[in-house]
Amino acid sequence: MAKVRGIEVSTYCDRVYEELSSMKEKLLGFVRAIETMPETEREMLKPHIQHFEDIAKTIDWKLEILMKVCPLDFTKYGGEVERTPLFLPAEETPGKEFSAGGYIGG
Repeated sequence: MAKVRGIEVSTYCDRVYEELSSMKEKLLGFVRAIETMPETEREMLKPHIQHFEDIAKTIDWKLEILMKVCPLDFTKYGGEVERTPLFLPAEETPGKEFSAGGYIGG
């Protein structure tokens, strides 16, 4: 069985999901802790709440991607991982040349 830095390939998706979920819960734990602090301390740390919540939302987004991209069962690959690209390259149109025209920005 192949290993990636001490993680067996067959449990890779589960381990990554667990770790990211744990990070998200720790961040939200900080938010809860700040919200229960005495007022003077809470006011000093209040700007951090939005940052922690933003990071938690990003982790949620990445967890959704992970669930869609990871195969449910790696064992059917016999240790080989099916690599599913997140973005496929654009198809080229034979016989036609497309080049960047002029400035189209804002």
